[in-house]
Amino acid sequence: MAVPTSVLVLLIVFYSGAIFATARSWLGVYRGNVGFSALRDVTGIGDRAALRRLFGLTSPDGTYRVKFAHVLRHRRRAGMLLTDLPVHVLFLAALTWAASAGGSAAAAIACAAMAHGIVLAGAAIAVLAGSRQPLAG
Repeated sequence: MAVPTSVLVLLIVFYSGAIFATARSWLGVYRGNVGFSALRDVTGIGDRAALRRLFGLTSPDGTYRVKFAHVLRHRRRAGMLLTDLPVHVLFLAALTWAASAGGSAAAAIACAAMAHGIVLAGAAIAVLAGSRQPLAG
């Protein structure tokens, strides 16, 4: 297996795992019982004190009791980049489309890199356009 093909397989596995982890985090939010790491990823807020202020104290088992609409209201751009299923599906589709369209593994990797660039450029433009929410929580 050539190096570009190995990298392609690794990226496809990575994005498949990212889709699974994102879906698991959103399922916890939907159920109303979510841990710190999932809530951090979904909201983009990495500060425990800020999460306590917004969502209250944790239960004895260390989870936050949340409402879906409340989580959506407090999301930041970092949370949108980290845990939006359409973003992960876009990257995975770019990889698989380029690989299955008869192109080389290097073309598939370049296609995924372009998709990353588009998403990050959109986030940077939003921040520079006057958004008061920080990109990294």
